[in-house]
Amino acid sequence: MHSKHLITITAVAFSSIVCAQVPVPLLDNEPAAPNAALWAVAGPMLQAALECREDLPDHPATRAMLPRKPAGEEQHYRLAPPSGFTVFGLPVAEIEVWVDDGSGELGHSYTSHIRGRTLAEVAKAAKLNKGQSFPNRKTSMGSLMADQPFGPESVQLTCTIDGTYAAHENEYREP
Repeated sequence: MHSKHLITITAVAFSSIVCAQVPVPLLDNEPAAPNAALWAVAGPMLQAALECREDLPDHPATRAMLPRKPAGEEQHYRLAPPSGFTVFGLPVAEIEVWVDDGSGELGHSYTSHIRGRTLAEVAKAAKLNKGQSFPNRKTSMGSLMADQPFGPESVQLTCTIDGTYAAHENEYREP
């Protein structure tokens, strides 16, 4: 009887440890909400990428938050940040990350969905220039742009890092 209880306690403890290590999968395209400990480590790195200051590093915490999908699958992730997570001091409701398939051709992007702020407020906080179509600015790693594709209730702030395909396209000139 004693060993049966010990086995049960060990099994429960082991399953808790295993579950704590597994990243939260995306179900039905709903944003994943990784745990607080993971956000404490990966959050500042993700914030720097969303602000177009530093590319998201290959780190155990970022890999846990954004686990690589099999080759051929779209490397698109939606995350629900904890309350209090900000980009340029603005509250972020949702994050989208598009990651290159590994070839380096496609590049990648980091998008903050900011609700309850106007496009002008977001542009000012992110120090964006007026731009012809959308407020934007170049950074040392890519370009930062704000727009409202889903209407006035949400502003998207996107950092785009070009891949090699875009660089070749920019160099191409018609004869």
